[in-house]
Amino acid sequence: MTTPPFPANGPDAQPEFDGHTLVLLKHATPPAVLEAHIARLGLEIDGEKLSDNGKVGGFEWPPPAGSELEKILQGGELVKWDYDLFKLNELSGGRPLAAIAQGIIRSHGLVEKLKLDEATLARYLNALETTYNACVYHNPMHAADVMHGTNFLLSGDLAAKLPPEELLVGLICGPAHDLGHPGVNNGFLIKRGHPVAETYNKLSVLENHHVGLSLRIMDLPGMDVLSCFDAAKRAELRDMMQKVVLFTDMTKHAELMVLMKAVTDEGRALECSRPDDRLLILQTVLHTADIGNPCKPWHIHIQWTHAIVAEFFSQGDLERGLGLELSPGCDRLQNCGRTSQKNFIQFFVRPLFVLCAEVIKETAEKCTSCYLQLDKNVERWIELGF
Repeated sequence: MTTPPFPANGPDAQPEFDGHTLVLLKHATPPAVLEAHIARLGLEIDGEKLSDNGKVGGFEWPPPAGSELEKILQGGELVKWDYDLFKLNELSGGRPLAAIAQGIIRSHGLVEKLKLDEATLARYLNALETTYNACVYHNPMHAADVMHGTNFLLSGDLAAKLPPEELLVGLICGPAHDLGHPGVNNGFLIKRGHPVAETYNKLSVLENHHVGLSLRIMDLPGMDVLSCFDAAKRAELRDMMQKVVLFTDMTKHAELMVLMKAVTDEGRALECSRPDDRLLILQTVLHTADIGNPCKPWHIHIQWTHAIVAEFFSQGDLERGLGLELSPGCDRLQNCGRTSQKNFIQFFVRPLFVLCAEVIKETAEKCTSCYLQLDKNVERWIELGF
């Protein structure tokens, strides 16, 4: 069976797959655009302000009373696994990250519980959104999707058991986790000898940069969302934020699985009464949300799968133009990329959701429903010849 060719992407393309329009593929990042992203990496802050990346405006809370935007940002909507993020993008005027972040943080009553400064919160969330590059995959929509997934897993009993300040950090890690992503991977930056790769000694390069940048933005005037805490607690929460985001590096996936398996081997589950367990809970939840879109309903899942493959191919195009060896999975001339994604789904994503259900009992029902949907998606990929 011949598999469908990979759709062309870009503003003039009409990308479709299995009867669905691929919204995220209406964008493209040719080599010149990626080079601009790479040149900006590490220079996002200019003195005491963010460098100009051409984006203006921001999301203002509250949304108009009685509007569709207000309805889609209500707490009951935000915990739906099939949440329509693409509709939110339209309704928020292209500000899905700041919008969903405001809705989620407020749905837990964290502004009141922690006495957060509302103006500071708005400035910080808008700053995070505008600092994202317009990548095909690693963009504000992906960050919003990860924050939504994080909230989905944490909401309910788990959120009620976590200290509110740690819940806040766990949620903010969603917008922070890919901040400033240039649309190329760690391996590319290392072989190019990028200054950011050297800064972090070629270890978890982008992950270190993402969380470091989110904390440096927090240090800018009027941006410190943690200013309501004393110095010791603020330092503790910033350290937690760094430890949580670093575990989104796929090279740490095996380490995280080992840590969780060690808990099950002890015959127990993670407990919110233990500080070390709470950290592992947040690390697990963020990583699970980060690679969790294969568990979304088919029409949503294929949007993200095609977007990540298109971004990989864009990196490959740049590498080919520079005369570099192409990174694995980045050569659009060798394979369509979707079969490798199907394998990634089966051998990395599914086991993570299964183990998350075992180790974090509060997520068991949610994670089980997620990997059952994943199984349906894999069946559909197989039916299509992948």
